[in-house]
Amino acid sequence: MILVADSGSTKCSWVLYTNTEEKLQYCKTIGFNPFFIDRAQIIKHLQKSDLVTIVDKITEVHFYGAGCSNSQMKNKLKEDLGMFFESATINVKHDLDSACIATFKGKSNICCILGTGSNSCFFDGNKILEAAPALGYIVGDEASGNYFGKKVLQLYFNNNLSEDLRRDLENEYGLTLEGYYQNVYHSEQANKYLARFFRFLADNKSEIVFQEIIQNGLREFFELHICCFKNYKNHPINFVGSVAYFLADEIKEMAKEFDCTIEQIIRNPIDNLVQYHLQKIN
Repeated sequence: MILVADSGSTKCSWVLYTNTEEKLQYCKTIGFNPFFIDRAQIIKHLQKSDLVTIVDKITEVHFYGAGCSNSQMKNKLKEDLGMFFESATINVKHDLDSACIATFKGKSNICCILGTGSNSCFFDGNKILEAAPALGYIVGDEASGNYFGKKVLQLYFNNNLSEDLRRDLENEYGLTLEGYYQNVYHSEQANKYLARFFRFLADNKSEIVFQEIIQNGLREFFELHICCFKNYKNHPINFVGSVAYFLADEIKEMAKEFDCTIEQIIRNPIDNLVQYHLQKIN
């Protein structure tokens, strides 16, 4: 049996299949970004998942993940996963690989990720070209979940939200300044905490205060991560990730400002990844 995983920093989708059947089992765990999670946590969450009942039957694991951008992080995660999938051959690749594979339609394109974090690349069907490194949630991640989450928290704690929005935010998240400090400055997964608040923005994106934030964030992403590629106006642009999915209309509008063509916006690439691996086998 073969297992394919697509992992962001927040969540990971796993699909099990054989050479002849498409999908035998589907489950989710938290995201396994090697920058923010250690071996003990990985094993703990895998042991709590549905995978524990069939782990001995798995012969191959194809893991695509956020944070797996260099050989050191790939090898680290490969070793960590190997402690659980003891009978399997493990292959670890970057989440940009999964995004490119899932959206490729036979021609060169610019592929973007907007999830907990953000990234982009140029994909010619074989090679991935990154114009700049992903700088993470402190310096980079423009237009990502944690980027927009920060903006929501800035507005809230600086009393720049309407009373209705403040009340709704407090009821949904139980926000306190002490909790904020703990989760941002005393947690190894501050990016995940910040990204939680994106959904509030998305649910209330018709509010003028949030419309401006969304437009500014997307404009910054286009300027830094799309316009950096030569002849970017001549290539279709694909987006993958939950943030891209919930802001699909806004992304298409922003593309008009930059005279770009949006080809696809998909929330989760896992089903397309499975089809890719099935085609390689058959």
